[in-house]
Amino acid sequence: MDKSEPTGRSSIEGCMNIDLMRSLVKQYSELGQWTSALFWADAAAAAAGGGLDSASGDDVWLLASAMLARGELHRAAHAVTSRGLHRRHLLCLGVAMRAYLAAREPATALNLFDECDPMLLEIRNNDQTHNRALAGVLVWQARALCSLERREAAAEALTAALRADCAHYEALDLLLEQHALTPHQESELIESLPISSQLSAAEGALLRAAYRERLNRYSPAPVKLPPPDTECPITAEAEAVGARTMEAAQSRARRLASACRWTEALRTLDTVDPWCCVDVRAACLVELKKSSELFAFAHSLVDAYPNAWTSWYAVGCYYYLIGKSELARRYLSKAKSLEPSAGCVWLAYGHSFAADNEHDQAMAAYFKASQLMGGCHLPPLYVGVECSLLNNFTMCERFLTRAAALHNFAKAKSVDESDSSEPVKWGRVLKLVRDPHVAHEAGAAAFADGDWYEARSLWMLALETATPPNKNDIHPRWAATMDALGHVSRALGRPADALVWHERALALRPARAATLAAIGLCLALLGRERDAADVLHAALAKDPDDVVALALLDAIVDRLDAQLTEEEIPQFPFPTVNISLPAIAPPTPTADATNTSDMSMSFD
Repeated sequence: MDKSEPTGRSSIEGCMNIDLMRSLVKQYSELGQWTSALFWADAAAAAAGGGLDSASGDDVWLLASAMLARGELHRAAHAVTSRGLHRRHLLCLGVAMRAYLAAREPATALNLFDECDPMLLEIRNNDQTHNRALAGVLVWQARALCSLERREAAAEALTAALRADCAHYEALDLLLEQHALTPHQESELIESLPISSQLSAAEGALLRAAYRERLNRYSPAPVKLPPPDTECPITAEAEAVGARTMEAAQSRARRLASACRWTEALRTLDTVDPWCCVDVRAACLVELKKSSELFAFAHSLVDAYPNAWTSWYAVGCYYYLIGKSELARRYLSKAKSLEPSAGCVWLAYGHSFAADNEHDQAMAAYFKASQLMGGCHLPPLYVGVECSLLNNFTMCERFLTRAAALHNFAKAKSVDESDSSEPVKWGRVLKLVRDPHVAHEAGAAAFADGDWYEARSLWMLALETATPPNKNDIHPRWAATMDALGHVSRALGRPADALVWHERALALRPARAATLAAIGLCLALLGRERDAADVLHAALAKDPDDVVALALLDAIVDRLDAQLTEEEIPQFPFPTVNISLPAIAPPTPTADATNTSDMSMSFD
């Protein structure tokens, strides 16, 4: 019996098929059967080296991954750290960092990363499997750094992850969503990636097309041109495949939304699914003022994903749309608590304050968004608008210059905001701006500052940039720019040009009281008082409380009364009265005659 015992143990160990156990772990993991996966991972780790303490790194990684999928976060981290595998095994380091991040312990995750062997964190040119594992670890490091408000270090980690594995799309997605880099830096990074050395020609072309499409998220949607005859067949096929992906549809929706083509952006998102790009969909519904659809969308998100910040962001957008700013801030605060680094939440938070004319609080929210979205032009744009409303035109010009430089990344690197060599105050903005929204707001600030010529140039540039190639399908939102051009033309002593601009604005927004009042003023300046009075009456019919139209109409009526003379008073002749006597006249009764035809007396 004693001799047969070791023989029995060795025969049992020899019969154990560890590769089959590992394959079972992977199969059950793919099926989402995590309890079964955990059982077989435990068995494989125990059988591989004679016990869990001597198990290989790959087996412990499978075991910890199954624990992490079951929500047993600290068990998964302990399975790795108790054996010291986070120092010498990249996959184990990654799963341990994921566990601590899910447990909201980013500092502990960074400590594990710092304890790792430095040689293990170097890129290996001939081992792309190692590089992919390294890129995953760097992404988790970036998430931990971002949670600790170390955003520059997080951006460096994501950049290093992309250089290690250029196909790691999550790293680029985090960089772009957080706006960690300026557009110029993003473009340089994409062009410097070793895509050709890590991927084949077809997959590399697909990846380049996807990355460039994401980079142009704030550019107008391009016009589809016929492909050239000399185009490479591999590139053409890769771009055709990429154009059919869901990610390409989402990128197109972002570009359409940035071009104010909200209906088309929603239609593009509907081709993917009802849940994608929550921030873009909510923004489109707000701009289109579809409150009922936004309410249904936000309600479905809260029911399906109550712990996602995007759900409460949509709820906050709904209350902002219907004018309940206090409730909007309440739900946006909940979204901020779930994801403090979401810059779009801070932008919406600032909009809710701006709607109530609370400029200081709005600027504070926009400044926070600017810290979170250092490479985005929107936060400095909104800060500049608030400075303009507070009549602080010096600070307004600085922030709008920064917004213009961030959007126009082709010239952003050559801009020095401290340079005051421009002879005109708003000349720097005019030289840099390519975004019509920035140009419009800069024109409004320049007009309020008294610089009418620069205001007119900025508004003309905004209208030219916003006008589509066919010149016939401009969005009604740019009627405000046309009205502004009318006002500045009138201020420059050109009432005829002002009248043309206001009429164009009225064609985009018919029967708008303010535009009708401006047209009436232009007609009055041109000496057409009667036409001006008619237009002002139409303006008051639309808005009886329009103070400008009332005052202007009173002045025009007084002027017309002063010009009126007696000769101009219309004479209305009386009708002709025939007073001739008839041919046979009845006898005229005498003064003493008594008419007794109606008298009757009775003594009965």
